[in-house]
Amino acid sequence: MLAFRAQPPKAQVVRVSQVRYNRVLAYPSYTTKGYIPPSRGGRKQTVFKKLMDEFLGHKNYKGQYYDNRFAFLKQNHSTNYIDRRFAEGKTKLFAEQSEEGGAYEERPLSEPKDQLRPFSLNRFTVTNTMVSKDMKKQLVSEVLDEGKPLLEVAVKYKMKIQRIEALVKLHQIEMQYQEEGKITPTMEKFADVMYKAFPLFDPEAHGENLTEIPIPSETLHSRFVTIAESEPFGPVDAAKEFGLEPAAETLRKVTEEGEHALSVTNNTKVHKTFVAPMHEGDRVAYKFTDVKVGEVGYRYGKPYRDNRKDRKYAFDNAGKMYPVLE
Repeated sequence: MLAFRAQPPKAQVVRVSQVRYNRVLAYPSYTTKGYIPPSRGGRKQTVFKKLMDEFLGHKNYKGQYYDNRFAFLKQNHSTNYIDRRFAEGKTKLFAEQSEEGGAYEERPLSEPKDQLRPFSLNRFTVTNTMVSKDMKKQLVSEVLDEGKPLLEVAVKYKMKIQRIEALVKLHQIEMQYQEEGKITPTMEKFADVMYKAFPLFDPEAHGENLTEIPIPSETLHSRFVTIAESEPFGPVDAAKEFGLEPAAETLRKVTEEGEHALSVTNNTKVHKTFVAPMHEGDRVAYKFTDVKVGEVGYRYGKPYRDNRKDRKYAFDNAGKMYPVLE
């Protein structure tokens, strides 16, 4: 008889080495390479902390950074707040030379909208423009005194009719406030500061698109229509399916009357109503009317517990009690 003794399996040792990657800090492009700020009060001073201190400035006893160079609005009709050239030569953290080693030269702005960007690296934030006082005075005079059509004035100044109507209305309100003595020195000072803070409107550089049509709310939802393969289907047919007028008529209303004409048309829209045909044996006729979901009836799936303890009841003229639908 043979006896075998089982040996336990040997454990296999696998060595795993951890690899660490050196992460490079994202220093701003305008900082000097290799510059280490001096320590402050025995504590280590980092580049980012130094940049934040220089950006905020000194703090007063109220905790306000009164020395912040961006704390006050500019008064030269400009909104270019942050630019790497604003502190050139004033601090060690800002590079005195470009990456190529040469002196930094001011490059001309590539687009007219670059002057309207408060932050040079953010191309999606664009500041609106302010109509100058002389242009506003001339525009209001042509509309009110000379009686020129709004479309003619809009084409001349390359400005939308809605904006011209707003300028005329604000001018009338301003004249009314002056007659009633409601304009205070504080309001005048605030208006002057805000006027100097915004860039001025230039028809050649900031002209608005006068042929732009607002998107109708009916076209925000898809609609499927079954048509034959050989049947022609164009924009006019699509407008009929959505219950809209042709684009040429909409553009005429926008250019002559403004966007408020479209809202008036939408508000006076008549709901489609039809009565279903009756067949032999029917006692009632069903009437169907287009309504908005949520305004009439209850949405499908809404819970209604008529056995709850706090349900409401009402009484009819005969004194019969009935539950109130909520």
